[in-house]
Amino acid sequence: MLGGMRKHSPEHRSKLLQIYHRHLEEVRGLATITRRHHLEELGRFLEAESIGKVADLARLTPVKLTGYLSVRSTECKPATLRQIAGCLRSFLRFAQQRAWVKQPLSLATPKIACREHHDLPCYLSKEQLEALLSSWDGHTVKGRRDRAIGLCLARLGMRASEVRALVLEDLDWRQGTVRLRRSKNGIQAELPLPHEVGQEIAAYLKADRPACNYREVFLRYPSARPLGPSGVSYVVRKALKACGIQVPRPGAHLLRHTVASHLVQNGATLKEVADLLRHHQLNTTVVYTHLDIVQLRSVAQPWPREARL
Repeated sequence: MLGGMRKHSPEHRSKLLQIYHRHLEEVRGLATITRRHHLEELGRFLEAESIGKVADLARLTPVKLTGYLSVRSTECKPATLRQIAGCLRSFLRFAQQRAWVKQPLSLATPKIACREHHDLPCYLSKEQLEALLSSWDGHTVKGRRDRAIGLCLARLGMRASEVRALVLEDLDWRQGTVRLRRSKNGIQAELPLPHEVGQEIAAYLKADRPACNYREVFLRYPSARPLGPSGVSYVVRKALKACGIQVPRPGAHLLRHTVASHLVQNGATLKEVADLLRHHQLNTTVVYTHLDIVQLRSVAQPWPREARL
């Protein structure tokens, strides 16, 4: 490394990361936690390769990229390594657009195979979903709150962060809608408020939600404070355990997968599912196509009669 570069590298690296951060926020519209993850992984990579400023990116080669991922593979699971590679690939595409690098290094970043089948969404059957929703005790304050939370997840496909961020002003009772101000992609959305969901939320607000200065809809008990980051998922995990339902990845996102899976099975188009889930790209919704058994049967080729074991 050239003399003096090490001294100034952290400062230059910080400027480079700031430029990329603006791109992730303003152009791609990624959520805060997603942007933070991208920048953490990118910062670690740049430091490992002694890259402090844009000019240093010219030293990157496909060999260095694969070498870095090989080193990280000794400490990461395949699913985590795949996320790291995705972060690097995204940055390298941006770097090429800015003419920081001349080679299409994003194409040289290897795709990591993940053999744990995390690509296929896990979901509940209709019977399991109804058992879960019925498990929340409607005779207790906490049970009624948890059922209202569960219905937001299971009927509207809301994310845990969106449920937690709901404030009283987001509910438009006259229009029968709920506004999501803090979506993952940073874009506000407005969803219809089904009668069942609205009825449960209204009952909770009228009889159970304690009087306080907080505007969040769902509060913790008995402290009457807003739910924490993992509070919504904890509500679902606890209910799944009580029902004896075992799934690979229990939590609030399971119900988001469930509503999408049931829609596809009932004949909804991918565009309709993508609109409900507020996916930024239709490719994100394609993962649910394997659930459309009717369509899969129509394109499946019959087994040749003459085939013999």
